[in-house]
Amino acid sequence: MTVDDEADKRREESVDATGERAYAPTLITTVAWYVLPALVYVAWVFTFSGNTCDGVPCGRLEQVARGLSATLQWAFPSLALSLLIAVLLRLPAVGWRAGASGTAAALLGAGLTTAILRSVGYDIG
Repeated sequence: MTVDDEADKRREESVDATGERAYAPTLITTVAWYVLPALVYVAWVFTFSGNTCDGVPCGRLEQVARGLSATLQWAFPSLALSLLIAVLLRLPAVGWRAGASGTAAALLGAGLTTAILRSVGYDIG
């Protein structure tokens, strides 16, 4: 084997190594699509919100707690479904980057959860 043959073999091995299925970055991207809007909401409450909750005086932490707890009924099933979809998308799609498959999983999971909850009569809004 010549030096060039060995270099070609190393290049081929490195090309194969980049096509691995990376589940952790995909799952982290999926979770980020749920955590970042919650953080923006918390920042908005502490920056721009008033001091009342449904006409009753309350603090900022109570406003955050009320706002986030109201979304838990659909956010957790949506996140769980999105994580499942992220893993399923990552199985055959080696060519997709983690950001693309995580974003697609978050969109599909949220959409499917909305469709399922609306079809059984749950009012999301």
